[in-house]
Amino acid sequence: MDFDALLLSRLQFAFTIAFHIIFPSFTVGLASFLAVLEGAWLVTRREAFKTLYLFWLKVFALSFGMGVVTGVVMSYEIGTNWSVFSRVAAPVIGPLLAFEVLTAFFMEASFLGVMLFGWKRVGPGLHFTATCIVAAGTLVSAFWIISANSWMQSPSGFGLRPGGGLIATDWWRWCSRRPSRCA
Repeated sequence: MDFDALLLSRLQFAFTIAFHIIFPSFTVGLASFLAVLEGAWLVTRREAFKTLYLFWLKVFALSFGMGVVTGVVMSYEIGTNWSVFSRVAAPVIGPLLAFEVLTAFFMEASFLGVMLFGWKRVGPGLHFTATCIVAAGTLVSAFWIISANSWMQSPSGFGLRPGGGLIATDWWRWCSRRPSRCA
């Protein structure tokens, strides 16, 4: 087996994505579970729900942090290991990833602080709202990442730029899933 740059790039990215996917997949479900636990505690005031919430909140914080760290590494690898793809497809794939950061990650990160450190500092209603916003942020994040992956698996709604590369022509067309209609 010849270990050329392409194979090594693929192995490096495979290792990173295999490690990274564990954390977002887990935190998407766990954030919603935390919202259910806190809502149940607010309704019933049973200590079991509060105890479970506080335990799983620590696991969520660690998983969220690891997801961020491995995601940053992965985004750099896309630029370094797949530079030609990045240069050619950036006008199409870049906005999808930017929307994930702007709409979801900032929302999650902003309210994560209230969720982690606000239990005794803010009222229960505001804390529950923060937990629900973080849960919604994880779902919005999953939507944008799946959208980007969907476009990479079945590209459509794009055209060729005169100087080379791709340009988005129809943002809704990526939903069609008809490879015969690809640009």
